Amino acid sequence: MFNKLAVQKALKRSWSLDTNPGWTPDNPSDGLGSITSQLIHDIFGGEILKTRKKKGWHFYNRVDGEYIDFTKSKMDNSSEDKDNRFEDLPSTPDETQNYFEQEDYSTLFMRFIWAYEEVIGLNKYKYRVTA
Repeated sequence: MFNKLAVQKALKRSWSLDTNPGWTPDNPSDGLGSITSQLIHDIFGGEILKTRKKKGWHFYNRVDGEYIDFTKSKMDNSSEDKDNRFEDLPSTPDETQNYFEQEDYSTLFMRFIWAYEEVIGLNKYKYRVTA
């Protein structure tokens, strides 16, 4: 089952300057649409969708029939975005990979897995090695 709230919490803990040079605490998901939609697709399946924006393509997902845009920020509530409906154009992992570095994706992927395990409570089951 896809737990949207748990995924959102884990993403917020995972996004950083290491995964996006434009990251800021005020808008941590800015510029992370492609890498985040790829991560969600790889882990939870579903579809990657895109729509045109003034700054270029914006990527998001549809999982289990629900549209999910984890990178939509408070700043996205501008008049431009209110008037601009999402086009829901199909995209592919190959296309989204053109917008980020593989090293950044690997970093985000590992951070997300650790954060997600913590959010849903799996970290208490990790094997602990003692010296």
